[in-house]
Amino acid sequence: MQATNDAQIRGLLLPFIHQEHNDSSDTLVIEEFSIYGGANRADVAALNGISHGYEIKSDRDTLERLPQQVSAYGAIFEKATLVSGDRHLKAARKIIPRWWGIVEVVSSPDGPLILERIRESKPNPKPHPESIAALLWRSEALELLTRLGLDNGVRSKSMEHLTARLALEVPVDRLSTYAREALRARGDWRSAARLRRCDDTSQQISSPLNFRRTPYGNICR
Repeated sequence: MQATNDAQIRGLLLPFIHQEHNDSSDTLVIEEFSIYGGANRADVAALNGISHGYEIKSDRDTLERLPQQVSAYGAIFEKATLVSGDRHLKAARKIIPRWWGIVEVVSSPDGPLILERIRESKPNPKPHPESIAALLWRSEALELLTRLGLDNGVRSKSMEHLTARLALEVPVDRLSTYAREALRARGDWRSAARLRRCDDTSQQISSPLNFRRTPYGNICR
């Protein structure tokens, strides 16, 4: 099989993700999704009824950062999938946990590269509540705390206090649902990239057909 690169696999992965989620017409797909404030990035994230992160390992990549990426994905995503060719697959299997799915890059009978899912992803057994809460902007965190009657004493506190309160008081599945909804509802992502996390400016709703550069990377829905 020809040596693969990130651009080749990414070009195959985006339509593959839409096909995998074809039962959810409102799936939001975001490239270069920032985790831990940009310390790590998921190559692609799909958001609908769940959050699903996809990590690409082409033949030109190494697995040096994969353990760190596994930890970052495990903190926030409800499901995760490794997308890799044969070169890294055996070694990568020893690094990724069992709940990660696997998509292999293979040559089709006609020659072109295709993607084949060889292991289904399973629910993340141990997401990290504070990391999920940290995906929110301050206005979103305050809105949720207020809605749940948990905003007493924290409205003037730092974002760290807000995320700690959310992580302590809100069940992780409910917190994940709210974070997905907040990410999907954000509007003008270009302008949002210029806002600080403490800014309470409301955003417009994106068009379902928009494809644009965002603070999390490219976004399409």
